Amino acid sequence: MDNRLVVETKNLTKMFGDFTAVDSINLAVQKGTIHGFVGPNGAGKTTTMKMLVGAIQSNQGEGYIKGHKIGSIEAKQFIGYAPEHTFFYNNMIASDYLAYMARICGVNKLEVRKKALELLDWLDLGNFSENKVGGFSAGMKQRLSLAQALIHEPELLILDEPTANMDPTGRISILDKLSQLAREKEVTIFLSSHILSELEQVVDFMTMIDKGRIVVEGKMSDLRKRFSGNHFLLKTSCNEAILAVIKDKGLFSESWIDNENFIHLISENTPALRKEVVSAVVQTGAELEHFSEEQASLQDIYRKTMNMEEGS
Repeated sequence: MDNRLVVETKNLTKMFGDFTAVDSINLAVQKGTIHGFVGPNGAGKTTTMKMLVGAIQSNQGEGYIKGHKIGSIEAKQFIGYAPEHTFFYNNMIASDYLAYMARICGVNKLEVRKKALELLDWLDLGNFSENKVGGFSAGMKQRLSLAQALIHEPELLILDEPTANMDPTGRISILDKLSQLAREKEVTIFLSSHILSELEQVVDFMTMIDKGRIVVEGKMSDLRKRFSGNHFLLKTSCNEAILAVIKDKGLFSESWIDNENFIHLISENTPALRKEVVSAVVQTGAELEHFSEEQASLQDIYRKTMNMEEGS
């Protein structure tokens, strides 16, 4: 195994009866990076994560954590795992819960309380350290789940929807803290999230999965370059009228209007598209507010990879 890799799988497969949930996937997660793992519901993300942490066994293939076989005691000692839905003992206070999880993970008994309180404070739960978990909001429980994953200072974090149930401020705060862990402590982070616009701000590498198979993977900067070609942003005072005029010319393969009222166009004929946009603006009398070639966002890459229909 490459010593730069913290996670490596070879043809990892999981079947439930006749249904193949994960189909021969090959992952390579480098040390100290944040590696995104995205796909539609039912794509196999959670099943893959459960195999990596040893919660379920694969049917075929191999997987390794720092060279140790997935599911082994040696592999598990490097992992901190926060599932999408965490079970809590609602009558326990937060600091006691973390101390309990720390002892399970082998943290020195004399350090347990101190580590628990420091971690709660770092995750903005310090004022609630003596509160019962049952009274926590969904977002607070999500933070506590991350705290239990971190309590034994793992080298690898596997996080399934770590910002679910949080407001925008909370999501940004957690992603900032994950970036800090990767940058300052070289913690390797493998995470799944449906909030692509926020995820792309922190990930170094990306793997997209659909129907149990990897459909695209690579360094985020390389994927942006790969998918940016022929992607244009257009905004006018009469978007619908402009789109109606240029649609008949057959100069783009895809188009959609986003939430900020920008028209996205994917075209293989850049010179002709530029001329047609100018012509359409003149013809309709619309005001041209913006027209540029745009670097692909994670959402653009996802849309194109998953072959999503226009307007979906």
